[in-house]
Amino acid sequence: MSRRELPERAANDGAKPFGLRRNSMKYLPLAFLVGGLATHLSASSITILNPSFEDQIFSPGTGSGFPYGPITGWTENQIPSTAYSVYNPATTSYPGGAPNGANVAQILGDGPTASISQILSATLQPNDTYTFTGYSGLRADDSFGAGTGCGGADAAVEAGGNILTPTGLPGGDISCNSMTVGSFTKFTFTFSTGANPAGLGDPLEIVLTTQGTGSPFEPTEIDFDNITLSDTLGSGSGSGVPEPATFGTMAGALGICVVFLRRQNALRLARISSVRNERGRRKFGFSIGGLR
Repeated sequence: MSRRELPERAANDGAKPFGLRRNSMKYLPLAFLVGGLATHLSASSITILNPSFEDQIFSPGTGSGFPYGPITGWTENQIPSTAYSVYNPATTSYPGGAPNGANVAQILGDGPTASISQILSATLQPNDTYTFTGYSGLRADDSFGAGTGCGGADAAVEAGGNILTPTGLPGGDISCNSMTVGSFTKFTFTFSTGANPAGLGDPLEIVLTTQGTGSPFEPTEIDFDNITLSDTLGSGSGSGVPEPATFGTMAGALGICVVFLRRQNALRLARISSVRNERGRRKFGFSIGGLR
């Protein structure tokens, strides 16, 4: 093949469907990259029964009873001097209302520590990463004095009696200083499992705790709402739900792919146009691009 034939061959190849498919093969790694990001950055929600305590309906300022009002789907540690209920907070309790829906879980300890728990259908998986979130609040209309005697709070994920979430903070995993009286504060705990974690294969359990002060003269109450748990392997019984960060990352990666593909296509068309113009000048003495 002569050098003179090369530009013509290049122009023809560039215009052929096969040439387009051949060039498209170069971009498969980008497609796999985007797919990989979606897989690794997405999270699967793990089913929690009645996670926002909305299964029961109450008017503002009322709840499911005292001292042991039922909380659907949850087990109460009903020891003496503790109290539990589903509560639809009045604006005097929380001017901004509940974080999600109308109700919250009310957990009170008049000296001792009080807690509610739920055993999930999902089990602890190896080499997985879990994210546990929720809201904890301090009532503004506590009859004992807002925030008085707060001993802290715990929100934990366990498996086979093994605590999986971070532990060891003074006054519990959620300190009183991290919460504001009359409002709810979001908490987030992330933990990863290795190849053989303690509790492997055991059902996951959510435990929400109000730490007691040990004194009946310093009762404590922490309210909880909107409890969620997700993992990256999709081992839960919930549906796969991409995290907000996933959408941003995927959008950015797709944007890069689109810009790259458009640039490559523009360069390819420019090369074809240049070759055809050169052929026109050689054959007829004028540029094809200059015709009208």
